[in-house]
Amino acid sequence: MKINQLLRKFRVIGIVLLVLLVTGIGTGYYLTRQYPKEWNYWKNLSGSEKRRVISLEIERFWKNIFPPSPQPERYAHVTAETLEHSIRIGADWIVAMQEHHGRFQYWYDPVSDEFSKKNDDNFLRQAGTSFSLMLVYEMTGDLRYFEAARKSLQYLLTFTESLDTDKAYFLFRRKAKLGGISLPMLTMLKIRQLTGTTEYDAILAKLANMILFLQEKYNTGQYKSTYVYRGDYEHEKNSGWESRIYPGEALYALAGMYQAFGDSRYKQSMDWALEFYYGEKWKSHAFLPWTISAFASLYEQTGEQKYADYVFFLSDQLLTQQNLEADDEAYGSFHNVPSANTGSYMEGLGDAIHVARLIKDKERLWLYQERAKMGYRWLLMLQYGEADASALKRPNMAQGGFRKTLTNSQLRIDNTQHAISSFAKGLRFIYDIPPAVQGVNHFQ
Repeated sequence: MKINQLLRKFRVIGIVLLVLLVTGIGTGYYLTRQYPKEWNYWKNLSGSEKRRVISLEIERFWKNIFPPSPQPERYAHVTAETLEHSIRIGADWIVAMQEHHGRFQYWYDPVSDEFSKKNDDNFLRQAGTSFSLMLVYEMTGDLRYFEAARKSLQYLLTFTESLDTDKAYFLFRRKAKLGGISLPMLTMLKIRQLTGTTEYDAILAKLANMILFLQEKYNTGQYKSTYVYRGDYEHEKNSGWESRIYPGEALYALAGMYQAFGDSRYKQSMDWALEFYYGEKWKSHAFLPWTISAFASLYEQTGEQKYADYVFFLSDQLLTQQNLEADDEAYGSFHNVPSANTGSYMEGLGDAIHVARLIKDKERLWLYQERAKMGYRWLLMLQYGEADASALKRPNMAQGGFRKTLTNSQLRIDNTQHAISSFAKGLRFIYDIPPAVQGVNHFQ
């Protein structure tokens, strides 16, 4: 009798273990298919790095259940003066990376003294970098940054292609991406706002039409991620892939177009998109920052509560990914592989702070400001200052750049541009520093 009971227990245990095993394998297979980029990154980590990832994941889980009080002494050095110095030397580093025809060197490694190769490049990161220079120009008034941004834009415009007579896009290495259409628009719109020029109006209208065209492809409110990808006009359908980043960039560009031209089609497109993207699936990390900035801008323009609600919905989700263990060097960073990517989250959070102040949500305003300062603390650790650069082969080519991580010395234009853009928003929306260049109309 006892033997039969033991056998039954073993069978039950065996079935449970089998279910757990199948569930684990199924979950692992799903995650590797759903997040192939993340999986490829994970599997290439060393054993110690994987243990670090797991440790931070567990810490962040518990800190979100029992949120700790901020530790201001850990980021007391984060001040308006600190951020202003950082964005200036960061922008100077970017300018030093610019070639005579406007392109930026993609990366430089100050330890090995190596630059990126010509074929190691990314159109979107080139475009995002020129936009960051415009944000720094707005806050500092230094014309060198404005001139570098215009030169970059001239380079980007050489990749313009037309579709029919009313639409345009940028074709770079046989790829035309939604994000690639949108990011140069942000630079053009910022130049338009700060100078009053109308020289880009025609191309802006055509690029915006292209964004609307890509949204109409699905007839759901979702934006198609590419127009063409190496000859494949149905890349998303054939690959099962949709970008989590590009929709937010497109939304931000449309918010700028609505601000500049008042065309109701742009707001209608954003409203349609809001219906589609307002859900659990689209709380993806990569989707958050640009989308927060887009709807923060639309709230500022219209005062419609639904846009502020969405900004807070996404921002609260964003903060669940912040590392809050005050005794850890990664304090203030985001995710379980802390990196310069924190800068992109701080960009979105900066605009969320602006909305919290406009709506007089004191609780969120205080929380968002403190969390942003924690994030700035982490980013400042990644920047090469004068003392850090002095021991390197070419100190002038390192100072001001932001490393990817504390152990990866490579300085990339995108890591630096996200960091200085976030600092520019911090100066404006946390420390209430007015822009040095006010512009012709009010646009973030």
